[in-house]
Amino acid sequence: MTEKNAKTRRKASPDAAGAKAEKNARSRRASARRKTSPEAPKSSRNRRVRPKPGAEPEAPVVPKRSLRERLRGGAAAASGWTKRLRGPAEMALRGLVVIAVGVGAVALGRLVERHVRTSPAFAVTDIGLEGHVRLGREEVLGVAGLGEGQNVFDVSPEEAQAALESHPWIAEAEVRRRLPGSYTLQIRERQAVALLAVGEVFLVSEDGAVFKRVSADDPVDLPVITGVDRERFTRDRAFRTSVLLEAVALLSDYRGAGLWRREPIEELHVERDDGLSLYAGADPTYVRLGHGPFRQKLRRLRTVLDELGERGARAAYVYLDNERRPDRVTVRIRDDAESTEATPEASPEPPAT
Repeated sequence: MTEKNAKTRRKASPDAAGAKAEKNARSRRASARRKTSPEAPKSSRNRRVRPKPGAEPEAPVVPKRSLRERLRGGAAAASGWTKRLRGPAEMALRGLVVIAVGVGAVALGRLVERHVRTSPAFAVTDIGLEGHVRLGREEVLGVAGLGEGQNVFDVSPEEAQAALESHPWIAEAEVRRRLPGSYTLQIRERQAVALLAVGEVFLVSEDGAVFKRVSADDPVDLPVITGVDRERFTRDRAFRTSVLLEAVALLSDYRGAGLWRREPIEELHVERDDGLSLYAGADPTYVRLGHGPFRQKLRRLRTVLDELGERGARAAYVYLDNERRPDRVTVRIRDDAESTEATPEASPEPPAT
């Protein structure tokens, strides 16, 4: 068997040598072709190339753009900048327009104001005044700062009204202006109803307000409120308000009871308990009333005075401040040593005065 195989190898050796020679020839031709032809790039698909240590990565090569592309890019960039600048530019332009309009309006307004303040067409020619009794016309107009011939815009209605209401004798004022040159003034004067003696003497109005110190030209033939502690009156606002309002209410009810013409009040006194008393008549009768309300007490007082008048007598004092027995009146007749207590019948409504 071995000999047979050896013979076979010897028979096939010439063929094998020829095949090997042909293979070598093909390899040399392929190598020659690779040297003469450009080398095809090797595919890097699914291959991981590990960079060499210390080697910098190569920058990608950016292809150059053509002139047309560069011109198009420049135009697009310029358009973008224009859009960005358009908003602020429009706002700045609008601001300049507003400023210009404002400056023009101010200048025009000053020209118009100068014209109307100097034009004789706007001179005051008529001033109507109503409600002044105590104050004279010239005094009222002087306080308001108004006069015929002056420009109608020199004094505004608000300024004239504020000036009038600052006057102590003027309680309220209303001023109207009508172009081209007229004013209408309507005032309400204060009515002084009493004098308040607290060290100095002050006038008290019908609404219970102390509105001025008495001067030489002021009325003094008024009831005098006495017995008020000056320090307490100045410090205690609640006391000040209550005592003045009660005093004014008593004066009003006294007139309403029909007593003022027959027995006018000379003095109204504040007692220690803050109750009120009064001295009535030229030959004064002392009447103690206490605290309000006063209407029913004053009706009883009128009944007592009527009875005494029929008898030709006059009371030295009358007490109507009995809180437990409001219907009981204590009377002392002059030139009589004894006091008389009476319970007067319900008196009819006092006649209108």
